[in-house]
Order: sequence, then structure tokens, then C-alpha cells
Amino acid sequence: MNTQTPAIDPQLAISNAGGDPALAKDLYRMLQEELPGYLNTIPASYQQADYDKLYQHVHKLNGSATYCGVPALKQATQTFEQHIKQSREEIYAEDLAFLCEQIQRLMAIPELETN
Repeated sequence: MNTQTPAIDPQLAISNAGGDPALAKDLYRMLQEELPGYLNTIPASYQQADYDKLYQHVHKLNGSATYCGVPALKQATQTFEQHIKQSREEIYAEDLAFLCEQIQRLMAIPELETN
């Protein structure tokens, strides 16, 4: 997995928000509020081998990442979601570790700077 992908791309976030920096900040703030929950529910679903629920959580987070200008999280969720669709259970643990790492990276950046 690519660990060089930036955690945040403010210009992408603004572009995804229709050019509105305030909306981009709001979307990022909402994502920040959701991240701790995902850091619990996604690993729990994996540990319980509830792959339908795992897919639902990863898919929802992938959607949020699409609009928030967070390329590393988007990459992690998109890859994990595809592997779940393909039933590639042998690499779920690696995908999970990378996804959790990207969530933690973002949690360390509480605000989107749009200057």
C-alpha cells in the first residue's frame, strides 16, 4: 500500500465542495466526528468475521472520503472495499491495518486548512 499519499488535499476538498471552502471545512469536520466510530466498528466487524457488516462500514467510509479531500483514506477504503467484493479474505488483515493507520493519521489533523 502506498504510504506516500497525502492524508489531506485541501484543494481537492474545496473542489469536491463545489469551490466552497466553508463547505469543505464542514464536510471534513463531519468526517472527523465519524472517524472514532469507524475505528471501533470496522475492526469489530472483521474480528467477528461479519463481512457483510464490514463491507457496509468500509463502503460508507469510502463515500465520505470521496467528498472530503482525503486521498490516503480514499485509497485505503477503495482498496479494502474491492477486496471484500472479491472475497479476498487472506488480505483483509493487511487492508484493515492500513485503513486504521489512515484513520489515525486524519484524527491527528483536527481541522482542514484552506488558506
